[in-house]
Amino acid sequence: MLIVGHRGAKGEAPENTLSGFKYLKSLGVTALELDIHVSKDKLLVVIHDENLERTTTGIGLVKDHKAMELAALNACHYFSDWPNVDGVPLLQDVLATVSDFVHFQLEVKVKDAEDYKIVGRELAKLWPQFSQRMVTTSFNTDYLAYIQQHYSHIKRGLLVEDDFTGDIIALAQQLNCQLIAPHHHLLNKMLIDTAHQQNLTVSTWTVNETQRMQELSVMGIDSLITDYPSLALKTLVS
Repeated sequence: MLIVGHRGAKGEAPENTLSGFKYLKSLGVTALELDIHVSKDKLLVVIHDENLERTTTGIGLVKDHKAMELAALNACHYFSDWPNVDGVPLLQDVLATVSDFVHFQLEVKVKDAEDYKIVGRELAKLWPQFSQRMVTTSFNTDYLAYIQQHYSHIKRGLLVEDDFTGDIIALAQQLNCQLIAPHHHLLNKMLIDTAHQQNLTVSTWTVNETQRMQELSVMGIDSLITDYPSLALKTLVS
């Protein structure tokens, strides 16, 4: 089972920053989840929110700023005593920093159809290098359908909120996804086993309690996304 650092190591380091990803690497964790938006100049940048205020010194929407402007912000300032000052990074710079990682979950946050085209085109450029190590994930089924139609060779993962009441496996199959990542409250052994029988990989988010980590490990989960990779290592790696 893979331990996947959520936004790097969200509970231990500034999320979605180069120094946060380097911190994850220093722990010996080589699987990560990150978030993708599109900048004003149509580049893929790594940040969770569509606005800048929560995690950076900027104001306004990500899409209204060029990548160079985003890189000049401080995306670590909210994390007390963190020694580094990092801006909002480009996806390509993050991947270059951790190019030896074994697993990348790239969550795409865009909502505009024009941005689907930009993301798809850029991920296709990355595919030859990262291929089986990379999966693009989203809650947005329109985005996943677009990637299925135009870039079917890129692995896709369906993210599922904890209030979802439909058939997760059926929806994933409809979109020809290779991975499902429901909120961990939705998971049980029967769902995991059924997904595996249908050749779906199962990930889950965001697991921060030791007891639940152990339960999911016993159930046979393939990967577990956590804010606290140090805790997961201590809990799951003997």
